[in-house]
Amino acid sequence: MPVRLIVALAVAAAAFWATPAQATSCPPPPNVIGQTYEQAYATLNGHFGYGVVTVPDPVPPGTSFVSSAVTLSCIEFKITGVRVYLEGQVPDLTGMTLTAATAEAEKAGFGVTTGQPEATGEWKVAQQTPAPGGRLAYGQAVSLLLDGSIEVPYLIGRSVAEARQMTADLGLTLGGVDDARDDQIVEDQSPPGGGELTIGDAVYVVLSEVSAVSPPVSPPLSPPVSPPASPDDSPAPSPPESPQPEESPEASPEPVPTVPFSGEETGSDFGVQPWLAVVVVAAALLGLAGWKARDGRRAPDRDHDRRREVRLVSHADPSPNVRIHESRDSRPAVRLHAVADPGRQEIREGLS
Repeated sequence: MPVRLIVALAVAAAAFWATPAQATSCPPPPNVIGQTYEQAYATLNGHFGYGVVTVPDPVPPGTSFVSSAVTLSCIEFKITGVRVYLEGQVPDLTGMTLTAATAEAEKAGFGVTTGQPEATGEWKVAQQTPAPGGRLAYGQAVSLLLDGSIEVPYLIGRSVAEARQMTADLGLTLGGVDDARDDQIVEDQSPPGGGELTIGDAVYVVLSEVSAVSPPVSPPLSPPVSPPASPDDSPAPSPPESPQPEESPEASPEPVPTVPFSGEETGSDFGVQPWLAVVVVAAALLGLAGWKARDGRRAPDRDHDRRREVRLVSHADPSPNVRIHESRDSRPAVRLHAVADPGRQEIREGLS
């Protein structure tokens, strides 16, 4: 009996002394909860000389805060290492698509979760928990509430190519265009523009049978055709003249009738073609020549025995001219001279 009692008392004493020593062997670290990681590290390592281990490791970029800290190791009641648990600020994900929000959250050290399994990557974040700027332990997930509604664009009057691009940019699809050409025009759509659909739904359209109409091309303008000359443009026939008295030696040459070449000079509303004017002038000259010849045969030649003399006098005249004169040698004749040089030739006839 005494031996058993002595053994029991020895075990109890050993347990009594061992329990307090174990409980007080590793004291808790200084309180750094709520401090930024930089502040906590300065306190634990810089001031006390403790080693610091972070969770997660390495520290994510951006501002991190200490959510909790525990003693990692100690020697003879002195702390040698501390484990620090970090948390970060949640970025603002509202308004982003699910795809963009997931990438942004992972960049900050968080995950995402939604309660909408039908959501696609184009749905947008309507609400998040924690709110933007709130704190969450790294590795935890941000809860997102998504909205997949989108306003239907107005497609009537657009080509098929334009309608496809507009709906694709909004996360919608275009229905009723399987065999359509890109240049066909949308005549109707369902639902109408301004309505609401869920991202991923289709807008059905009715297309025209013809392509877009190109602007009309004006036909080339033909040159205006001048109307034929009016009867008023032709020269009036000359009235018959009485026999002329005997000409003096210094008699001036008879004026040559001229014919205007365009209706604009005579006041007529119609223009005259150059070839027609030439024909008219030639006809007038021939008629005048015939009349002179007829008049010369009928008029008595009082100067039969006298010799005719013709003199040519030059005058400065920059424009060519046409003169008609007659000769009464053996046989009366009419001659037509066209002077093309820059001088005017004046013909004078006299008796010698």
